[in-house]
Amino acid sequence: MILFRLLIATLVAAASMAAAAQDLDAARAAYEREDYDTAFKLYSPAADKANAEAQYRLGLMHKFGWGADRDPKAAANWLRRAADQQHPEAQAELGVLYKLGRGVKEDAAEAARWFRRAADSGVGIAQLNLARAYKDGAGVKKDLTEAYAWFTLAAGNGYVDGMSYRARIAENMSDDDIKNGERLAAERRKTLPSKESK
Repeated sequence: MILFRLLIATLVAAASMAAAAQDLDAARAAYEREDYDTAFKLYSPAADKANAEAQYRLGLMHKFGWGADRDPKAAANWLRRAADQQHPEAQAELGVLYKLGRGVKEDAAEAARWFRRAADSGVGIAQLNLARAYKDGAGVKKDLTEAYAWFTLAAGNGYVDGMSYRARIAENMSDDDIKNGERLAAERRKTLPSKESK
C-alpha cells in the first residue's frame, strides 16, 4: 500500500511539473509574439514559485509597462529576486536600475556590483556598462586598464560601442597599460561561459 501511494504521489508530481513546463513554454511563446497580457498571466504563478526566468520577465514587463503597469519598484523587486538566483540578464537589468535610480535609490557602486556579476557571466551589455563605470570612476575606482579590458570583451560580444570607447581611452593610456588591458581581457575570456552553453 505504501509503495502504491508513493507511486501515485510521484505520478502526480511528474504531471504537475509537466504542466508547469508547458505553462512556461506558453508564456515564452506569448512573450515572444508580444502578447504581454497573456505572458504576464502565465509567468506570474511561476515567478511566485521562485522561477528566475519568470521573475526576470515580470521585471521587464513592469519596467516597460508591457502587459502590466509600468512600475519601477515592482520591476526592481522581480529583477532582484531573479538576480539573487544568479540570472545574468536580471543582474544586468538591476544594475541599470541602480545606475539610473529607477525603482531603487541611485547607487553607482551597487550598479557596478551587479554589472560585474552579469559581465562575469558573459552578458555583453553588462560588460559595456562596467567598462563605462571604470572609465568614469562611477561606483568603482577609475581604471582605464580595467575599462579597456571590459570594452574589449563587450566588443567581442557584439557591442561595437566597446571598440570605439576602447580606441578613445587608448589615446590616454601607455603602451604597457594597453597590453595589460589586452591581457586582462584574454584571461577573462577564458573564464566566461561559452556561447553554446548559454
